[in-house]
Amino acid sequence: MKFDFFTKGNMTSKDKRTFNLLLIVFLVGLLLLILSKSFIGPPNTPKVEPIIAPNTYKNSNPQSYEEKLEKRFEREFAKIEGVGEVEVIIMLKTSGEIVINKDIPISQSQTDEVDSAGGTRQSVESDSNEATVLISNADGSTKPIIVKEMEPEISGVVIIAEGGDDIVVKQNLMKAAKVLLDVDAHRIEVMKMVENKGE
Repeated sequence: MKFDFFTKGNMTSKDKRTFNLLLIVFLVGLLLLILSKSFIGPPNTPKVEPIIAPNTYKNSNPQSYEEKLEKRFEREFAKIEGVGEVEVIIMLKTSGEIVINKDIPISQSQTDEVDSAGGTRQSVESDSNEATVLISNADGSTKPIIVKEMEPEISGVVIIAEGGDDIVVKQNLMKAAKVLLDVDAHRIEVMKMVENKGE
């Protein structure tokens, strides 16, 4: 199909019909494109949870972990004979850490070159590209695959109990804390609870 009217400046009736037909097809296509974007809306982009370090991210709220442990052990330690009312204070050394799965494909290429003097030269190029492996949920969001979850490390425990002055109660509390929390004995302190006289 030749459009001589662009170069000559005059249009025949056949050229006008062809031009009008092309213009209408173009405008209808443009209109459909605009309408489809406005009715369909933005594409569903999956939400990815933020990741702090390349291979790990920290537990979101170490304080709640600390508080949950304290409440749990207060209930359990109160069941030990002679303990009475008890308060537990746990200090964390580190927050928890979650190790996520990474996909690290490595590509390598090797080139051997011979120069004009007869010598050979070898060049090796390697390229790696790290990406987090994600899993899709039923709601369409994605999250990283967790390889390992490490609990926060406990630096010390203080147990304040009504029976904290009794040697047997003190030993029982220290043994229980050592076993349950995996803390060395020198990081556990058991003390006698005193009554607040001002209340």
